[in-house]
Parts: sequence; structure tokens; C-alpha cells
Amino acid sequence: MKKQLVIIGNGLATMQLLKELGHQEDYLITVLSAEGVPHYNRIMLSSLLAQETDLESISPCNDSWYQERNVNVLLDHNVIKIDSHKQSIRCENGAHFYYDTLVFATGSRSFIPPMPGTQMPNIFKGVMGFRKLIDVDVMQQVTRRYKKAVVIGAGLLGIEAAVGLVKQGMDVTLLHRRSIIMNRQIDSKASELLIEELKRRGINIATGHGPVALHASNNDHTASSKVCAVELDNGDKLETDLVIFATGIVPCIGLAQTTGLVVEKGICVDAQLQTSHDNIYALGECCEFEGNTYGLVAPIWNQARVLAKQLTLKKDEDVPVYYEELFATKLKVSGIDVHSMGIINTEETDLQCETLEFNDFERSIYKKILISDHKVVGAVLYGDVADSQWYFELLQQAHSIEAFRQELIFGQAFCES
Repeated sequence: MKKQLVIIGNGLATMQLLKELGHQEDYLITVLSAEGVPHYNRIMLSSLLAQETDLESISPCNDSWYQERNVNVLLDHNVIKIDSHKQSIRCENGAHFYYDTLVFATGSRSFIPPMPGTQMPNIFKGVMGFRKLIDVDVMQQVTRRYKKAVVIGAGLLGIEAAVGLVKQGMDVTLLHRRSIIMNRQIDSKASELLIEELKRRGINIATGHGPVALHASNNDHTASSKVCAVELDNGDKLETDLVIFATGIVPCIGLAQTTGLVVEKGICVDAQLQTSHDNIYALGECCEFEGNTYGLVAPIWNQARVLAKQLTLKKDEDVPVYYEELFATKLKVSGIDVHSMGIINTEETDLQCETLEFNDFERSIYKKILISDHKVVGAVLYGDVADSQWYFELLQQAHSIEAFRQELIFGQAFCES
């Protein structure tokens, strides 16, 4: 008799786990989704906002795909209680389920910093994060009626949101507390090039100051109030009809806490992605491993691979082990190529690093390679990313570059010749 595997959440982590499980024969799988729409590729929401794709194109699997894999996806099934002793689950709509194995893939929510105008119950209309399909729907509705938007946070997601909104015809200001945008991924020189490109695309850039309060179009500051301005820490105000917070994410851990799982920043898991309870696992943006939580897909793909092996483990097979790996990050905006990997700035490490740079600002090309002990330890690439994968392989595999050190900045073809 097949065992019951229940997965809570229907996002990227769940989809990748289902792909890794493949046509397994051990389980009947039930996916409980709080959202009312089938799985969509959340990575492509910025492209959807920019109208570079459509919902059908970012919804990768049809009903037959799930049926072939013994997977039953139930939409509008928001889980509100788990009894780990009885191994039972109750949903908000009254549905009950039992499990042999349970997986938390509850993802994350947008972090919206507390300040006047963002706190319940008086959060203003027109103030939101950017994580779900419904967020895109709301933004596209707003763009039909209003014209000004402020995106707070110029990381990967904030830049993608700003580009999408300006393509909708909005007057967009991208606000970032630091002077360097994408400061976790790139350095000041790449940031300068990126700022100039975003300005050419019609985006207003405001750096060096952060928001301290939102203001409403009326004075009563009730839940029906609509945002009209963002006040900055220097006293300036930015008029706006829409505020998008792209200031980070928070793992969704409330359900895990009430279930009695060990939770810190995320749901704590071991190297097999098991939580503090037997037969309960977690992966993706909701989990925490060795103090790390996750917002990029590369480590989540590795987690899905390990968990799939763990769930289908045979007696004579080695126990799979998840461990942290290096990964590269890429900005997903058409026509702007920005890749980074490893150490970005020498002041962020104790290693003795040598820096190689190539600048061609007229052609908007910038490369920086960081080397330590004859090995690549980091890279920032702007404009020309043709050798990005090769640099990443050198970094990941810790190859010595001593033999072609002089040609390294010019790429693979020069070094191999």
C-alpha cells in the first residue's frame, strides 16, 4: 500500500521536489495550496509584470503531468492546524488529511518594515510587496488608474519591479538606502553602469536615503486611506500612488511554530532536510540550515534533490547530505546583463586578494575578477557575461589559474589559446 506524502505549499520548491521525485512508486502525493491558482514560476513574475510573458507560459505543468506522478494538487486549501501525534492536517475550508510523511514548503512573505502607514490594521491602500501572482494583478490594476510609483529597495527584485512598472507607463522612482544599488551582488563601478542604464529606461534613481513614514491622501489614517507620499530620513517627500517594498523576505514559519517544530529564523532542518519531528521535512525559503535561510533558487534546487533521495531511500543506499554550495546571481531584466559570484569586494574577506579589472564604460562593459592563492574567489560581470559560466566553474572547482593569469580577464578563449 502506498504511503501518503503531503506537501504544504505549491511554489518553486514544491515543483522542483516533484520533478526530482519523478515517477516514484512509494507515495500518493497531495499538495495543499493556499493560493487559488495552479503552480506558476514565481521567478518570472517580473517578466509577467513587464508583459514580456503571459500566465500560461509561466505555468509549466498541466493536469496530466501531475496525474502521471500520482500527485493531487488541491487549490484554496490553506492549512491552519497540524497534529503531529495523530499525523493529521486541518484546512481553513474544513478539509482534513492524514499523512505518513509531511513536507513544509510554505515559502516566504515580503518584509515590509514597520513605519507609519505599513502596520496593521492601518496599512494604507497602494502599499504592497512583490511575491505573488495577485501582487502583479494589483499592480497592473493600479497602473490603469494612477501614474506614480515608488519601489523601495534596489536589490534584484526591486530593480525588476521598477523595470516592469515603467513598461506599464508609470513614473517610477527606485529608492535605495545605500549609494550602491544591488549592493549585495555588485560593486560601486558596476552599480554606476546599472544606474545609468536604468535612468535611460526612464526610472528615477534615489540613493543614500531610506523611508521613515508613508503619508495618506486624507488625514484620518484609517485602513481605507490611500498612500500619497513616502517621507525620507532627510525630510524629503516623494509623491506616489503606489509603494512597492522590495526590502527582503521573511520565512513563513507560523504554522511550523504552532505544530511545535524547532524554529529560529526559519524552520530548522538537518542535512537530510528533516525538522525536529520525525516524518516532517522542510525545504525552500521557509527552512533554515546551519543558520542560513534562502531567497535564491540555486540552493533550493539542491535541497529538492537531497530531499527526493531521502524520501525514496532504499536500505542499501547512502544517506543523502545537503551542504552549502557556491552559486552565481543574475539580474533578470531583458537587455541588462549583470552576473556576480563569490567574493565581491576585498574588504568583505580576510583573504589576501588580487583584483583584475577590465573597464570599457563607453560600451558599458565592466569585469572584475578576484584571485586568492592562484584561484578565482569572486567575480562581477556587467555587459559582457559570455564567460560567466566558465568563471563560475573555476570558482566552484577551485582550479589554479596561474598558467593563464595574464589572460584571465579576457575570458576562456584567450586562456585556452
